[in-house]
Amino acid sequence: MPGVASILLFVEFICGAAIGMALGRWVPSFSLGRTADCLIGGIGGLLFVWPSARIPGVGRLIGHHADSLMLIGAGIAGLLGGLVLIVLAGFVGSLIRG
Repeated sequence: MPGVASILLFVEFICGAAIGMALGRWVPSFSLGRTADCLIGGIGGLLFVWPSARIPGVGRLIGHHADSLMLIGAGIAGLLGGLVLIVLAGFVGSLIRG
């Protein structure tokens, strides 16, 4: 089971990093740089796992009862978490820059 958990964490990080990089390119005023966008999005993807189990559409795709849908749920959680954290970081960065 530790192998499955590490694969899920990897998928969440990669999906979060991908949405962080995409949002940084689509909204340049929120971008903190390509590397920072990827790292912040990836960390957001990892952090969003805990609250994602309580989201009605995503919650049933995450957890021990999801079986084959775990990768889809991990990808969705990674995308949502990366999106939320990169938007927050971009908003704070734009406030600091003025």
